[in-house]
Amino acid sequence: MLILPIVNRRRILNVQISLKNAEKIREGVILENTNESEVLVNNKRFTKSSYNRVNSQHSVVDFIRNASIKTKKDYFITTRENSDSNKYDVYAVSQPKPKINKELDDLYESVVTDMRKEIPGIKRGRYISLKKLGLDKHLTDEKIALLQQIVEENDPSKWPLLFARAGIADLKDTLKFIDMFDCTVISKTTIPEDTLVNTIDSLEPLQSRDYRNLKNYYEMAKDNTEVYKKLSKINNVLYDKQYELIQSTRQRKEKEKQKVKVKKENEVNKAA
Repeated sequence: MLILPIVNRRRILNVQISLKNAEKIREGVILENTNESEVLVNNKRFTKSSYNRVNSQHSVVDFIRNASIKTKKDYFITTRENSDSNKYDVYAVSQPKPKINKELDDLYESVVTDMRKEIPGIKRGRYISLKKLGLDKHLTDEKIALLQQIVEENDPSKWPLLFARAGIADLKDTLKFIDMFDCTVISKTTIPEDTLVNTIDSLEPLQSRDYRNLKNYYEMAKDNTEVYKKLSKINNVLYDKQYELIQSTRQRKEKEKQKVKVKKENEVNKAA
């Protein structure tokens, strides 16, 4: 479970990041000629490819794209084996969007790796920092200000060309790329910011591992907040509406119900 800590309204939220178009299709199975923690794309296996020997943080996403050049079908991820057997679960996943920059690919890679390391029935959280990934260096205040200027002074039909000329087309593309992820607040894990700060201050004289871990956790949450604010600003400039990437479990369920309802209505209309 990949966790994004973030500050919101004087609270620390713990947000689970997952791939939106990933579905667990098999549980407790062993596929022929397929090991645990595997990525299968058009019958090609990541662990048997040259990409598995490349010292790169995003070798898996490079493999997925390369193996999908001719046929862009869903690919598959196997988890780790169960703790009490050699069986594992299987995910079907939609193709990733085109590459925008290394840092976004690293984010995608992190989520895929988390799925590959999943042990069915066991929860293990891993924190992620958007700043350490380097997303912030592409979302500069200068680029966002230029985006706002173009949007305010020009007709929308001219935006794509002007964005490209100004070298800021990646800002809109970044929102589209990040839309591949579901970001859901993990229930009953919210921490009042004041409580966390007071605890850190109380432990500071000890300089213990607990102090360092809590301090790093809080700094990570603040860094993630700054990156999220920039994404929210870009979204607001382009679409003039609230950024809703992060949602509660209840909001996520309501959204899923709405999708199912729309899908059924479309099926009925087609049949008619």
